[in-house]
Amino acid sequence: MRNDRVQIKVIVITALVVWLLSLAVFGVLALKVGTAAIILLFLYGLWNLVIFSAAYLAVSRKVSNVMKQVDYCIQSMIDGCPVRQFSEMEDSLPGKFQHQLIKLYQILNSSQEREMKLWKEMGSLVADLVHQINTPLTNIQIYSGFLMQEGLVKEEREKVYKIINHQIEKLGWFGDGFNKMAQLEDDIRKLEPKHQPVLPMVLSAIDEISVKAEARGDEIVFSGEQDAEAFYDSKWTEEAVFNLLDNAVKYGQEGSSILVQITSYELFVRIDVINYGTLIPKEEYPAIFNRYYRGKNAACVKEGVGLGLYLSWQVAAGQGGYIKVGEYQGKGNIFSIFLVKNITD
Repeated sequence: MRNDRVQIKVIVITALVVWLLSLAVFGVLALKVGTAAIILLFLYGLWNLVIFSAAYLAVSRKVSNVMKQVDYCIQSMIDGCPVRQFSEMEDSLPGKFQHQLIKLYQILNSSQEREMKLWKEMGSLVADLVHQINTPLTNIQIYSGFLMQEGLVKEEREKVYKIINHQIEKLGWFGDGFNKMAQLEDDIRKLEPKHQPVLPMVLSAIDEISVKAEARGDEIVFSGEQDAEAFYDSKWTEEAVFNLLDNAVKYGQEGSSILVQITSYELFVRIDVINYGTLIPKEEYPAIFNRYYRGKNAACVKEGVGLGLYLSWQVAAGQGGYIKVGEYQGKGNIFSIFLVKNITD
């Protein structure tokens, strides 16, 4: 408001100079006239009133114009099309006030867009879940109707029971996967990564999958740098590594080895999970981490819901890392999680 203050100061100083000159003129006239001094003093007082009234009106008009500009600036932001009324290059109070208002507008607008995005994502999650559970629910309804038929032999009835139980298990997978995904969508902004050793987290994930691996005759072989440290959230990263191990057990060759390796680089720590078995087609690599995506080979071999790799990708990306898939020596597949070694500003 420096320019406005200067203009107001000029108005006040001009009024003061005119008043002083007028005082001198009326003083000289009063000395010369003598008997008419009272009339001159009256005229002098009237002239003072005119001078200061004019100064007041000028200052008031200037303040009113500034307030109108402020009002227009605020109204333009309310309408969603902010208009700058004051130069932000000048060191003035209206300019600073306008700058702060525009910053506040941008913050509020960003928050609104983020909220709309979250609502759309939640709607998408619900729509995906409804779509995915529709098939097993329909199958349960159909096969439950078969059980009501008369003359159904024991073998057929047991077969229908198995199909229904399998569909119920599938619903359980969907529920568990959706619950984890919803938690991750909520917690992804609350991940608490810290600098810590990688080995304990990896061994914990291996312990969790070991019973399932032994039941299939698989052997989990660990190698690599045991003293590697990285910046990560232990809870969710263990979940991500477990998902990769679970995939290796489900889709790998039964009775084979599953390799787990830790490698430390300058910027990242790499965790590899390698299984022998059917190769994932390279054309599926770009889509394999999408939510609910299941490759053709995977769909033929085992039942699943296509959430494990998506969750692993979300965890890695949510703390500055990434995940990738590739072919291992032409005999299997390798999934690699990259964790940042140090926090970056």
